[in-house]
Amino acid sequence: MSAAAPARKNGDWAALLALLVAGLALLAVVQSRRTPTSPDLVEIFNTEPARLAGVVDASGTPVPIEGFRGRTLILNLWAPWCAPCLQEMPSLDRLAARLPEKDFAVVAVTKDPVGDSPSRRTFEKMGLKRLALHLDPEGKLERELAARGYPTTLIIGRDGVPLAYREGAAEWDSDAMVAKLEALAGRTR
Repeated sequence: MSAAAPARKNGDWAALLALLVAGLALLAVVQSRRTPTSPDLVEIFNTEPARLAGVVDASGTPVPIEGFRGRTLILNLWAPWCAPCLQEMPSLDRLAARLPEKDFAVVAVTKDPVGDSPSRRTFEKMGLKRLALHLDPEGKLERELAARGYPTTLIIGRDGVPLAYREGAAEWDSDAMVAKLEALAGRTR
């Protein structure tokens, strides 16, 4: 093997690495231009109520999803290691304070077990006032919703029928988002 062959291989790796770095830089620019404040929700036009596994509260008491019937449910899947989740958590807390509790429920669910967990410590550290910690230790909701990542949020109507979803962080308490959520809630019986 000649001395030129290893040099060419190294040059190929350098070119590949440069291409990878350029691709990541482009992805970062595209992501930075996406605004999490937009009320972009993918609407769902379905007629069947969602049949979803229940969750438990921080003390381990079962909380059935059907228990939120009669209110529009903003069901958010998150993880304590997920930076976009942590970014949007305060806005979900403010959203819960802004929407009438008799008409809306904002429920944040994570896969941690009951007891001392990263999620519990995160909630305590963030000082969230309205959101309660809900847990899905077995990850059933994540599978049922076919969540591709965190955060994933599903909006469910008063009648249990899914209305919309969003993948990625949002500024949930923005005027535009609140208006969109209220309009979606008006679609249900």
